[in-house]
Amino acid sequence: MDKNIETIKKYFELSDLASNDEKALDEIVDLFADDTSIKSGLSETAAGKKKTAEFFKTFFTRNKELKHLFKAEAFVDYYQAEWAVAGLKTDGSLFSLHGFDYYKFNDKGKIISLVVNIS
Repeated sequence: MDKNIETIKKYFELSDLASNDEKALDEIVDLFADDTSIKSGLSETAAGKKKTAEFFKTFFTRNKELKHLFKAEAFVDYYQAEWAVAGLKTDGSLFSLHGFDYYKFNDKGKIISLVVNIS
């Protein structure tokens, strides 16, 4: 299987754990390059490794539990993952979302760009 597809798979698997597992959160951040950029589906942004770590810590603190299903595909200049998530927020409310992630990777297999679009 494509190495970058494997990274996307690991990203979603860790995302299901990171709300309650600091090691999983650290492993997610490690999937990203030092010069990465992120744009969330809520138009939140992060640039660089430190801001990426802060971004994910904030995101996973809002959620008590997450469960993702996804399908990842490689295209010429990017990778796409269609996903659905069900979750339990820390305030006890339930939610579900569907969307698409768009990834770019460097030569070392680290994510250099992630753009999230919520459908």
